[in-house]
Parts: sequence; C-alpha cells; structure tokens
Amino acid sequence: MRVKCSLACSYYSDRTLHKPAWSKIASRAEEVPSLFLVVIEAVLCLVASAAAEPWLIVLRPQAGAITASTTRKDLVSRYGSVNVRDQDVGVGEGETEPGTVLFPRDPRRTIEILWKDPSTKISPKSLIVRGEASRWKMAHEISLGTSLIDLEHINRKPFLLSGFGWDYSGTVTSWQNGELDRDLEGYGRVILRLDYSTAQTSVTQPELDQVMGDGIFPSSHSVRQRLNPRVYEIIWDLRQK
Repeated sequence: MRVKCSLACSYYSDRTLHKPAWSKIASRAEEVPSLFLVVIEAVLCLVASAAAEPWLIVLRPQAGAITASTTRKDLVSRYGSVNVRDQDVGVGEGETEPGTVLFPRDPRRTIEILWKDPSTKISPKSLIVRGEASRWKMAHEISLGTSLIDLEHINRKPFLLSGFGWDYSGTVTSWQNGELDRDLEGYGRVILRLDYSTAQTSVTQPELDQVMGDGIFPSSHSVRQRLNPRVYEIIWDLRQK
C-alpha cells in the first residue's frame, strides 16, 4: 500500500509504508473529508521521512531524529552511552553552557545539545552543528557546506545576512518571504551562518571590506556572489515561539 506525500509536506520525498495500522486509514479514505485526508497524509509523510532519514531534523513535534521532547535517556538508548558525552557547549562571544554532545570523536556526526533544564536533561532547547561537513541535515538537504548560491536557488530569491569577521559572521537574518521562510519555521526556528574562503576567489581586500562587520547585506551583493560562502553552523532553536 502506497501513501503519497501531498503538498502539505512537499519537501519530503514519497515513501512507501508497509505497516498494518496504515491500511485501516487507507480503507476508509473515501469516508473522510479531503482536508482531513491531507492532514493524515502530512503526518504519515513526516513519520516515514523521520524513519528513513536518521540524520534529518525538522521543526515539527515528534518528527525527526531529535525533537523538543527527546531526553538524554533517549539519546543513550538510540546512539549508545559511549557516543553521548556531557560537556560545556560554546554559545558565542566566549561564553559556554552545560550541554550534551553526540559522537564527540566523529566531526561528521557530532551534534551539540543545549537543554531547557541542564539538571534534568529531558527537553532540548537547541541543537547545533558546526564545521565543514555533517551528516545532520534539515529540509531540502541543507547541511554544513551548502553554498549561498544553493540557498538562493532553494529560497527562490535573494535573502539577507550579516557581515563577516565577527562572532555571528554571515548569519541569515531574513529569507525575504522566500520558500525557506515557511520551511524553516514551525516549532521554533533554524539559524544558518555562512563563511567564505578567500583562497578560492579573486576578491581584493577593499572589496572584502564592503561586506565585513555587523551590518546587514543582501545575498545578491556582487562580492557575496563571488565569495559564495558556505554554511558553517546550523542552530535548531526548539523553543516554541
């Protein structure tokens, strides 16, 4: 029995489900209003995607590899105690907070977790990945290393981000009502930060100075386009707005 994802969850791929429970829903599909059927399809799609994508994190309750209700005990059960370590996590400007790190010895699988209550560790407030590459990802396969030009294509228009050269370098501040405005909002929000490598461009220092500092610049800026910075940090803020 095939259950197809509708437009309600368009950024997930179609999945095939083979669980007996879903057959009862399908057998009565004609008896329920079409709007209710869309909601059912969306929920099934999220469940199927989360099961098939162990590294996917989405801003939906009870969907994705790690959610706002995940506990430290859940992490140990799922990933093994040897891969779960409690340690301080950097939060910017030299500050740290007590947290938990998954796969601390494997940069491609490392993810940092900050808890709403560090003493109980029963509900994450944010998840963080940093570096050049990661298996952890979000909607549209966005992950560490995704480029500015790729993000513009996914968003279907330019967006705004802060200047380079400070603690919050290259933080996306607005998707300008693009596609990612909808897809990266929900139960919380996602923060993306991008950085560049001058070794791969012919940008001069005077040109680079145009996009440095804590100002806000469009991704369509000619210097930004030539630098084509890539995502170096993703923060899933799981605190409901």
